[in-house]
Amino acid sequence: MALGFGVLATLRPIHGLYSTFFSVLVYMILGTSPHVSFGTNALTALLTQTVVEREASVFVDARRSANETVPTEEEIMEVKIGTAMTCSFLSGSILLGMGLLKLGFITTYLSTSFVGGFTTAAAVHIVTSQWTKVTGINLTNHAGAGKLMFTYIEIFMKIGETNVATIIIAVICMALLLFVKICINERFRSKMKMPMPVDLILVIVVTIISHFAKFNEHFKVKVLGEIPSGFSMPTVPHFSNVDSLIMDGVIIAVLSFTLSISMAKHCAIIHGNEIDDNQELVAYGASNLIASFFHAFPAAAAPPRTMILNSLGAKTTLHAVPTVVFILLVILVIGQLFVSLPMTVLGAMIIVSMQDLLLQYKNLPRIWRINKYDFAVWVTTNVVGVLADLNYGIMAGVGVSIFLVVVRDQCTKASVATVAVNEDVLVNIKEFDGAANVKVFQIPTNLYFATCERIKSDLFKRVPGSIQKTRPVDTSLNTAFNMDINIKDTDLHPNDEITRANPVEKIDNCVIEEHVVLVIDCVRVGYIDVAGLGVMLQIVKSYKAIGIDVFLTGLHKSVLDTLTNGEFFKSFLRSNVYYDVFDVMEMLSSRMETL
Repeated sequence: MALGFGVLATLRPIHGLYSTFFSVLVYMILGTSPHVSFGTNALTALLTQTVVEREASVFVDARRSANETVPTEEEIMEVKIGTAMTCSFLSGSILLGMGLLKLGFITTYLSTSFVGGFTTAAAVHIVTSQWTKVTGINLTNHAGAGKLMFTYIEIFMKIGETNVATIIIAVICMALLLFVKICINERFRSKMKMPMPVDLILVIVVTIISHFAKFNEHFKVKVLGEIPSGFSMPTVPHFSNVDSLIMDGVIIAVLSFTLSISMAKHCAIIHGNEIDDNQELVAYGASNLIASFFHAFPAAAAPPRTMILNSLGAKTTLHAVPTVVFILLVILVIGQLFVSLPMTVLGAMIIVSMQDLLLQYKNLPRIWRINKYDFAVWVTTNVVGVLADLNYGIMAGVGVSIFLVVVRDQCTKASVATVAVNEDVLVNIKEFDGAANVKVFQIPTNLYFATCERIKSDLFKRVPGSIQKTRPVDTSLNTAFNMDINIKDTDLHPNDEITRANPVEKIDNCVIEEHVVLVIDCVRVGYIDVAGLGVMLQIVKSYKAIGIDVFLTGLHKSVLDTLTNGEFFKSFLRSNVYYDVFDVMEMLSSRMETL
């Protein structure tokens, strides 16, 4: 398939072998995923094709405008190769720099749903890229948003140009591949030491048949053609037009990283493995950077080979040793034997290898049942990636993921619990039949500007009654510090008023017939900002004014430091801070026994 990807990138087939050989070799040494096979990839080949064709067109136009001779095919190919090398160097440098700067943490923003949606969209693009091989139709290289749709429109418009022999060969090859992989390799996996190498067998058999039957001459079936032997001398990538390639390098780096880390995480989830995100970035970057000096184009995780290794249950990256040895033999000796290999066979193999990724669409009903937010991320990433382009799919998927995190914060509901009689168990206050003198309000999320007002309102509604605003409330830190609460009467009734120097709120329907204790459980609060601090001050002062003791539990160190630095404990006793709710209950029991 490396030979086919070299052609797909509009370079020579041998460049696909160069890209695979050096990338696989470097990743074997530096990579951490035992299943990822790093090398030629249909997506990076397509991106390389777009860039090198553009730069080749610029080169030809420049020669014509200067009234010079029309460049030869060899000169145009040299420009393409130099452009591909530069793209590989730039993308490798970016990825390597990210790894050395320990920026692997950004993979935490790639949720399982995002990975599933993106890898499936990438599989759709890869399958589409092979239609020109399996049908024999010459297609325009579309680029930009909606290129997949334009490609399919062109396929239907040119359906009459289909090469019948080409598509028959492709259908037969796909049928044989699916039959062996599903009915033999999968069904008898436990009884076989290794799966049948049907891909290699198919390539050898069809190449022999094509050679003697002269498919290219008699049926116009495209074949690989002449493949040079040996390695080219390493050279420094061309930097004369680097300014026009920087953005392309960034896009290729992002897509290469996203696809590769997605495949690595996908396999890690299946097998329960751990991968080092930062080391993976270093491996991806070094693979592309080193390969760029050896006439290679940008590389990424190869889904077909990765899925094969995933099904085989590879244990270490040393699985690449046979691959490296085989590719070395192909480059030095065996490559000449594949001259008659039909391109449609390579296309059929790539399409079949996408089977597992495309079948991820079957998971959608299950994802919907489990979590609607994950479903939204999966569908958004996939639909945008397919209908627009993969780079837009990345932006949409990450954007929706971040947006839904905010939505979840806004939609999380607080709960009021109490301690069950004779048991150290918290129960929902609505399900508790006895007297609930100790009410535990569990703050469900971080307390910051976007959530603090909603949480405060929810608390005042639940403990002990409802809340009504007498006038607009200023929740700024200064207002919270300057609140001066004066109670007119010692016994509060629903119609009584609480006057304050600054605008605050009054609690109605809160006749306190017996002593009530409020415990605010902050165990889920990992962050509090200035607005949240001001709300906390309002809460404790408001409840203090109506005779309810307030205790805080579950304070994280960062939250405690924020409260201390904000002088919260000038208005609230530090002794009223406890480790958890049950410590408060033990203190109250001891106090009752003392009385």
